[in-house]
Amino acid sequence: MTPFLYVSLALFVVWCGVFFLSKKTRQEQLIMSVIGIVLSPGAILIASLDNNASGVSVGGTIGVEDLLFAFSVFGLASVIYQAALGKHAKKLRGDRIFLSHPASHWLAHLVISLGIWTCVALSLTVVLALTASQAVVVGGLLVGTYVIADRKDLMFNALLSGIFISLLVFAAEQIFFVRMFPEAAPAFWQARHLSGLMLGGIPVEEIVWSGVVGFAIGPLYEYMREIKLK
Repeated sequence: MTPFLYVSLALFVVWCGVFFLSKKTRQEQLIMSVIGIVLSPGAILIASLDNNASGVSVGGTIGVEDLLFAFSVFGLASVIYQAALGKHAKKLRGDRIFLSHPASHWLAHLVISLGIWTCVALSLTVVLALTASQAVVVGGLLVGTYVIADRKDLMFNALLSGIFISLLVFAAEQIFFVRMFPEAAPAFWQARHLSGLMLGGIPVEEIVWSGVVGFAIGPLYEYMREIKLK
């Protein structure tokens, strides 16, 4: 097994723990995890443009580890704030205009929002020649900032989700890349695309992009479903 598969499996174990311990957030966790898998091809395409495998396989091909990583990170990012702090969801008063079925409204907007993020990241990579991690960071910041600008009550959700996810990714990569398989790290991280700044042996870019993913995904489900956490 590759070191990245170990990283993905470690995050999946955490995903399972949260899923079984936090019954209130299971639906949200599953939905966002499935959406993560759906968006995986776009993420792989962006990463393959500069062969910077920050969380994906080098070469632009989709492997089991990529799908498992996306599944775990998206699901965890969407509920880790509620699960860790014991927050409860409450429907806001005054629903927005719905389509024929309530679920079709927020699911459509959720997919569109994440699709815009992917398109923005892809455009930044192609037009401005940004690396994959830089493009993901800029796109994620735009999505997250828009959400908390419209729903300021979700600010702590976004910030803490970002911190939690970056810590999880840092811990997993610290174990499997820095300590267990250090020889695989240079090829995986493609150092020529990185700034060279390291934190505990992990490129700063890895910590930043994973934190931004948590920042953007954390409050997105609550925002789309008009849910307030208390």
